This record gives sequence, structure tokens and C-alpha cells, in this order.
Amino acid sequence: MIEIPFITEAFGYILNLCYKLVPNYAIALLFFALIIKILLFPLGIKQQKNMVKQASLRPKEQAIRNRYAGRTDKVTQQKMQQEIMNLYQEEKFNPMGGCLPMIIQLVIVFSIYAAAVNPLRYVCHIPADNINNISVKIVELYHNGELDIEDAVSESTANSIKKQAESIGEDGSTTNVKSPFVNKHSIEIVNILKKNGVEKFRGDGMLGESFRDKDLPDFTIFGGSFDLSRTPSIQHFDWLMMIPLLTFLFTFASMKLTKKFTYQPAESTGDAAISMKLMDYTMPLISTVFTFSVPAVVAVYWIYQNIFSTLQQFVLKLMFPYPTFTEEEYKAAEREMNKGIKQPKSIKKSGGRSAHRIDLDDGAPADSGENTAPAKGRASGLVPPAALKDESDRKPDDSE
Repeated sequence: MIEIPFITEAFGYILNLCYKLVPNYAIALLFFALIIKILLFPLGIKQQKNMVKQASLRPKEQAIRNRYAGRTDKVTQQKMQQEIMNLYQEEKFNPMGGCLPMIIQLVIVFSIYAAAVNPLRYVCHIPADNINNISVKIVELYHNGELDIEDAVSESTANSIKKQAESIGEDGSTTNVKSPFVNKHSIEIVNILKKNGVEKFRGDGMLGESFRDKDLPDFTIFGGSFDLSRTPSIQHFDWLMMIPLLTFLFTFASMKLTKKFTYQPAESTGDAAISMKLMDYTMPLISTVFTFSVPAVVAVYWIYQNIFSTLQQFVLKLMFPYPTFTEEEYKAAEREMNKGIKQPKSIKKSGGRSAHRIDLDDGAPADSGENTAPAKGRASGLVPPAALKDESDRKPDDSE
């Protein structure tokens, strides 16, 4: 996972401030997610302006697509895409202009995630080395039978603690012990400290002497009825299974609504349309599967993000609406884009084009002067009609 330390540190201070204002981690994450969205709003504005610029080119782009309507061979499609790219260049529009804000936001999201799943580091401001020492101490105390981890950690973390405990030497050496907590998640460490008390983890580069149990983050909601520090599990079907379900529903709804508020360049057809429909379900499913490997509070943060992202896109659409065009404006754009492009008469009358070839004169100016008709026949690649055979001397009773 990409993580920029100084960005993570900055977000950690914001999260810490939210937690001080509202001493509940789940609610603090709600305010944290809102603040982050406000801070990143300028990037959203840049993306929206880029999409508005693309939407303003819709009539001209549609004119190019109409010119190649019905022609689905690879060569023709490449030619069409090239003409669209040429149009973008002429209008000084960069279709990749919205990618940089997306990449920046992605890196920031990773840093936000790191801050959210490491409350000891970014809320309690315990140094990383101290947290690692606490992890080793947990393994040592478990090995000595002095620590209770039941219902405090996930099954995978419990197995990892047991495995690391076996690596402790007969002399009690912990040199070979590694942190049993996956991806440096310190939420489960908090649970162990709450269950066993912080007294066992003071000194020796771990917790300070002034650190108390009440200084640990609170992950419970509804008066302590639900603990969001736990990880949902299919093996233990309880109220936590609501978290994956809500994650799927909110992610699916967010994607659908965001599509309505976002400019769609062209309607996908064929395999592309099928892929887009599958994406509407696969992305929420991937998010749902992810919730079974992290504490529930992380999934709650993801739900907050989906809600605020949808609201942001709605606000951006109101601030920078996409242009709309009349039928006459589409026709005017088509006349402008097709000016000087010669088409065979038969195709003009039918309103269509050959689905089996690219006309050799696509994009070429029309011929003038004499021999116009023969030139059209040659340039367009159309086969001239065969001469009729003179059968006037044929007898009625002749047979072939």
C-alpha cells in the first residue's frame, strides 16, 4: 500500500482533534471524513471542470461517431478514435486532465486509511517503535500464560500470536518474535490493552507512566452495545454481519448515483456495456469481501466516504452543470464536422455508410470540375455497375 508518512501524520493530527472533540472513534471518523472531503474539494472542482469541457464537445464528437455508425471493424473504430483525439487536440482538451487529481486522491486515501487503522500511533501518538515493543510484549505475556486474548482479536491474529509465541526460546528470548498484527493494525492491540489493563505495558519503550486505560480509543457505539473494533466473520454470524451488508448497499448506491451526476462521454455497447454492468456489482462485492479482513470501524469509515463522495458529486454538478444541446445544435455541429467530406450518393440517400470498408476519400475534399461522377466512383471504392448485355436479337424460344 502506498503511504506518504508526512501526509499520514497530518491526517493523524486531524483525526486526533476530531477524537478529542467527540471521544468516540466511530463518530470522530464521521467528522474526520467530512473534513477530508472539504480539504480535497478543490481537486473535485478541477475534475468537474474537465468533465464540463468534455461535455461541451459532445455535438462534434457525436458527429464523428455518426459518420462511422454501423461500422464496427477494428480499423474503422481506430480511425474514429483518432479523429476524436484530433478534435480534443484542436479544442485544447486533455482527456487525461482528470487523472492527476484522481491519483492524488488515491494516495491520500491510502494515508487516511493508515491513520484510521492505527489509533495508537495517530490518536494516542505512541511512537511506532513503542507499538512494536508492545506487540512483542503481547506475545511474551501470552507465552507465559499471563494474557487473555479471547474475543479481543480476530481468529487470524490469534493464530499469529500463538505461532509467534512458539518462536520464543527456552531462555525466554524474544529475538525471533515478529509483530503478529497484520498490516500494522493497532486497533486489535487496543482491545488487548483494554482487556488486560495497560499496567503490564508500561516502561521499557512501551507506554508512558502517565498513560491510563481511559486514554485508549473507544470503538463502541450505542452505549457500548456494539464494538466496532471487532472484525466481521462468516463463522460467527452476529450483528457485525450488518457491516458487510451496509458496505455493499452504500457502495452500490454510491456508484449508481455518482454515474447520474457524472458526465458519460458515450453510451457503451457490446462487450464494453457488459463490462460496465459487471463493474457495478464487482466493485461493491470487492469492498464487501474486504470488510471481512479489517475491523468493522474501517468499513464504517468507507461507508462515510461513499456518502460524502456522492454528496460532493451532486454539489459539483449544481455548481458546474453540464451543457445541454438542442437537436438543431447537433445538426449544425454535424454539418461543420462533415464540411468538405465527400460521400457516395447512394450512401447519402440511405443515410448510412458501408459497414465493410473505410471510404478512401474520408476526410478528403470533394472533387470539382468535369468527370466528377467517375471520380466519385473511383475514390469511394464503389464497384461500377456492369454493362447490360444487348439481347435484342434473342429469340423467345432460346434457352440457356
